[in-house]
Amino acid sequence: MAVELIPDKETCLALLEKYQTPHHIVLHSLRVWEVARLLAEGLIERNYPVDRELLRASSLLHDIGKYPCIVEGRGYHDIRGAEILEGEGMPSVARLVVQHVILRGAQDGSIREEHVLLYADKRVVHDNIVSLEDRFVYLKETYGKSPEARRMLLAMKDEAIRLERSIFDLLDFEPEDVMTLLG
Repeated sequence: MAVELIPDKETCLALLEKYQTPHHIVLHSLRVWEVARLLAEGLIERNYPVDRELLRASSLLHDIGKYPCIVEGRGYHDIRGAEILEGEGMPSVARLVVQHVILRGAQDGSIREEHVLLYADKRVVHDNIVSLEDRFVYLKETYGKSPEARRMLLAMKDEAIRLERSIFDLLDFEPEDVMTLLG
């Protein structure tokens, strides 16, 4: 059995280019990685196991499926992204990417890379770090056109708030410190 290689930053950026990811989405992904890295470093300092390389690749590649979905006019970018990454031989990265919108795995209470990725993504609008509240105002204004969409966004917000509490219970800084720490 071959060992899966986790792509480095340059390989991730080359993959985003290969799949014609627009520049503003690349900037968003870089900012999501900054937030995820800050959280991962805090967790690692507190002896909490986090695979930093897997989290980096997943953060940088989490929206790789967005442009193909726009071009095709259909689909869910988290699922499409996972399909792309599976096809590129990156099943571990795909496993996290498919969960950056909705967690799909068992919830045993421990914080894992997919939780950090989902939360970090919910703290970034375009390439600006914002509060969860501000992010969900943006999501509601952008995607909350139907009652069903608003229900889904509310469920996503509840999950993000739960993750925020769980993650920051393990860290020695608070959610509002993220913007200050990263500038």
